[in-house]
Amino acid sequence: MRQALTYYVLLLLLLAFCFSCRTEPKEKKYVIGVSQCTLEGSWRRSMLLDMKVQASEYPNLSLLVEDAADSSLLQVEQIRSLVKRKVDLLIISANESEPITPAAIEAYRAGIPTILVDRKIDSDEYTTYIGGNNYEIGRLAGFFVNRLVRDQCPTVLEILGLKGSSPAKDRHRGFHDVLDPRIKVREIYGKWRPEVVEQKIAELDSLEEVDVVFAHNDVMALSARKAVGDRDPELMKRIRFMGIDAMSGRGSGLEAVAHGELAASILYPTGGSLAIRIAMQILNGQEVAREYILSSALIDKENAGTLFIQSEQVVDYQHQIEQQRDNLEKMLSKYTFLQNSVGIILLLMGLLLLLALYVIHVYRSVRRKNRELKRTNLQVEQQKEELAEANRYIEKSTTQKLQFFTNITHEIKTPLTLILGPLGKLSKEAPEGSPLADDLRIIRKNAERLKRVVDQLLDFRKVESNKMNMRVCEVDMVAFVAEVKSCFDTMAAGKQVRFTFEYDCPSVMLWVDRDKMEKILANLLSNAFKFTLDGGAITIRLADKGDRVELSVEDNGKGIPPENLASVFDRFFTGDQNYVTGTGIGLHLTREFVHMHKGTIRVASTPLVSTVFTVSLPKGKSHFDDEYCTFDPSVTELSSGVANLNTDEVQETLRRIYDYTLLIVEDDPDIQSYLVAELKQNFHVLVADNGVKALGILMNEEVSLVVSDVMMPEMNGFDLCRRIKSDIVLSHIPVILLTALSDDKQQMYGIAGGADDYIRKPFNIEVVKLRIIKLLEERARLREVYAHDASSPAVSVKGEKAESMDDLFMSRFLKLIEESYADPDFSIEKGSEKLGLSRVHLYRKVKELAGVTPTDFLRNYRLKKAAAMLRRKAGNVNEVAYATGFGSPAYFSKCFKAVYNITPTEYLEKE
Repeated sequence: MRQALTYYVLLLLLLAFCFSCRTEPKEKKYVIGVSQCTLEGSWRRSMLLDMKVQASEYPNLSLLVEDAADSSLLQVEQIRSLVKRKVDLLIISANESEPITPAAIEAYRAGIPTILVDRKIDSDEYTTYIGGNNYEIGRLAGFFVNRLVRDQCPTVLEILGLKGSSPAKDRHRGFHDVLDPRIKVREIYGKWRPEVVEQKIAELDSLEEVDVVFAHNDVMALSARKAVGDRDPELMKRIRFMGIDAMSGRGSGLEAVAHGELAASILYPTGGSLAIRIAMQILNGQEVAREYILSSALIDKENAGTLFIQSEQVVDYQHQIEQQRDNLEKMLSKYTFLQNSVGIILLLMGLLLLLALYVIHVYRSVRRKNRELKRTNLQVEQQKEELAEANRYIEKSTTQKLQFFTNITHEIKTPLTLILGPLGKLSKEAPEGSPLADDLRIIRKNAERLKRVVDQLLDFRKVESNKMNMRVCEVDMVAFVAEVKSCFDTMAAGKQVRFTFEYDCPSVMLWVDRDKMEKILANLLSNAFKFTLDGGAITIRLADKGDRVELSVEDNGKGIPPENLASVFDRFFTGDQNYVTGTGIGLHLTREFVHMHKGTIRVASTPLVSTVFTVSLPKGKSHFDDEYCTFDPSVTELSSGVANLNTDEVQETLRRIYDYTLLIVEDDPDIQSYLVAELKQNFHVLVADNGVKALGILMNEEVSLVVSDVMMPEMNGFDLCRRIKSDIVLSHIPVILLTALSDDKQQMYGIAGGADDYIRKPFNIEVVKLRIIKLLEERARLREVYAHDASSPAVSVKGEKAESMDDLFMSRFLKLIEESYADPDFSIEKGSEKLGLSRVHLYRKVKELAGVTPTDFLRNYRLKKAAAMLRRKAGNVNEVAYATGFGSPAYFSKCFKAVYNITPTEYLEKE
């Protein structure tokens, strides 16, 4: 130990000696993060080169450059990554203004100075902006086009950049503000990329009317010229092209103007070197301006040649300067290397001496450490195996929990069906004002409350797994809020709460998802009533704020403690039990629904005085994501007179008795008994416990419609539906699926499997009856169509392509009849053999689809053909009878008169 201590002392002395020579103060190092929307294109590369050249003048400065490759999402991640890496300053050139704004604000609020270059964001929270005046650039382009076309009335094709970028919007606005009103403008978005421009121009119907092409940069202008040339070289000679940037160098916009490929371009400096200089001023604590607007100028054929020659010289000088700078850096590197070599050599010599003495000590330590490492490795292997086993257990447990969640939801919704269904029936039968009616109201209220809790859990799962979509329509918010408020009027009266609705205009139209908006308002009102004492006050306010609408709910109840305000929207947050009880997901879901509308929600509370929840929603519908939204037509349900509908006809339909047989497939005995008891009032009913038994019944009984649960043992409802719809014997039978599963994908799966309808539990039994009746009526109408096809003398055999199993069967059956009707020996028994069906199944199938027996169908078909031949004078009555498969003219005449109420001879004379 004493020897090792000596080694350490000598090492410290040597290190102190080596580094004591460096008396110069250490200069502070700075790191600047550069977030570029893209590094493709000569203009962007030139900007980056200007930054690097300028940065080389500051030895204490280094750049971290990120390329977003035209992806706003990637750029947001890169900006946040640079913030986490704690850069000293951030330079941002935004791909799109709106998506980048939140990340740029986060960086600015984190204390990082932010410089915007070339493109702005939708906020004023940044340090300074450097770039050209894109509005003025657009004006320059507009003035040039006015001069270019003069007294003509041409058409200009404007090729804009990325839709959400600020240069594209400002240039477009400036261009149109000065453009001659007589000039027509067509617009396409090129997204700053040449291949997109070529594709867009190739997709245009015609370019004959286009006289000028104005692109928002030279690259898109040259790509447009190439695309027009590929399409029609003559058009390229007539159409004049104009761009923006006027970059120097080979293949650039300046060269294109000089050579006449472009009529003009507008000089648009990169501002890269200025950005670095301003950045260093900020980092050194100097004052800087809010904006630095770079100068722009129009470049046309008259001055492009001179500028191109000068730019070539500048590029050559710049190349020489860069080469000299590289040589200087190499020399400085060699000098630094030699300067440091002396210290390094001395240090190495000292280390070698110390290492030579230390090696024995190390050797002894290594042997001891090896023994310890072997023991540690053994422990690590055991721990890895334990972790792997724990991970497998967690995965299995998670899967089981999700399955349990699905099963328990099904278990809850099944008894809810049995509670809400009979309750609705009892509520109608109970006398108004009786104690029984009050008890039923309380039971129904709490059952519906339980249903809402289950729905909240399902909504929560959908939101957490990003599986919830939007169905958006335009709604009058004044009438909508009034409707939701009316659901709480009884509660307000019972608690003697002063419940009011205030609004500043008679109508406010807003695009929202009605279901989610109702849940937002109902949740806020439920919380307000929960925490407002009897005799309190609750106020709903609706205010039109121009481009936004604000909806607030205020109460004077218990309020929210200040320490809980920041957490009330967190999932599973319930706070102090004296303050709130519940699942803790209501307000979390409310916030998620508001965010799905691209809105905001905030809360302000003074305990025992006032609590206000305010929801702010944007107007219009452009902010919705088309991928997750379905737009419905505008609705005015609250003012269209649908509140007081006459349902007498519906009730009459529900009271009728129908000669149809239904098959109920349900494994839960209570649900099965409930469905049988309700449906047997209108139909004949058969029952089965699962899909396997149901198939056996279907093969032996004449069933008109199947009502099946989804989750069943042996064979579930999805598989049963697919078996029915894929079996030509059974495919004509309609199938309605009943399920507690609420996922849209599961509903889509059932419908894709051929289900004719899909009803979620808990359900209204009258709605189920109406859907059954309408499905069966639709089937009856189809039978009339097929029967008409077989009997009408004016209709021929269909040649349409079969799309379903039923259409396919009828197509095959009609084809067989067409091929065989003239054969007097042909019979339905022979036809069933050719179709591969038993005579019984063929009878059921044709009877269900056409409404007549196969024998009658064949007879009517022969009569139809006979009528057509008689109209064409294709022979006398006897010849027509034998030609259409009738064994004798007498029997033919008898059948003909029975169908058409006229003899064949009279029909022939009439025609």
